[in-house]
Amino acid sequence: MSHAWAICIGVEDGSALAPLRLVSGIEIAVVGVEIWLRGRALDDATAARLSALPGRGRFEWIGSDQLRRLDHRIPSERLPTASWQPLSEWLRVGLPVVALPAKLPATVSLRLVRSVHERDPDLLLTTLEEFHRFILEAASVRLERLRFAASDDSRVLVHGTPLPPLPGQRFVLHQRVAVPAGFTWQPAVSAEVVAHRFGVSGDALVLWNEDDTITRLHTEQLIPVTRSGVVATVGVLADSL
Repeated sequence: MSHAWAICIGVEDGSALAPLRLVSGIEIAVVGVEIWLRGRALDDATAARLSALPGRGRFEWIGSDQLRRLDHRIPSERLPTASWQPLSEWLRVGLPVVALPAKLPATVSLRLVRSVHERDPDLLLTTLEEFHRFILEAASVRLERLRFAASDDSRVLVHGTPLPPLPGQRFVLHQRVAVPAGFTWQPAVSAEVVAHRFGVSGDALVLWNEDDTITRLHTEQLIPVTRSGVVATVGVLADSL
């Protein structure tokens, strides 16, 4: 890919830009509650990093600052008029480098307990090594119904049905809150109450782990599984080590 591009994310997701700190040719502008990024070219490695961002909009950047949404055929928006600067100057080294945000301690009185009701899992947390091996051998039809997100410590969260038969932790999704397969919570309040208690809104998703910690991410970080996409992710994470 070589076309000019632009992407918009929320200010609250600014820490997700850390993996792009050393990528040249990216400019940034803060406009109200949004952060805009733009670039004149897009290679596979940069595309893999951008796909992990919780974007509010993804565009092809056309002449005269026109923007075409990637799912539209004609330009319909324009780049905002703002003060643009190189991302390397705007971003501070101290920001956390994560694609799948790190675990945070739960501060709620709710607790996980074993459940007598079985449900098929919706999510699998496994290693990038195991997942990479699986996608190289699996039939394409198996991959079409899967999405994934990778963290900088080589963990992979896979969503879809059926899930790959890989070792790891399986989760059942209750709206925006996922709990380990075979577990539920007490007291038995609704999933909406649990989501509210964890501060989950918009396209956010929370994994509630057995050790009572939580992992937050945006559903947009779960991208379609393709062999090229997983291989590119392996390369990006290897380069960051």
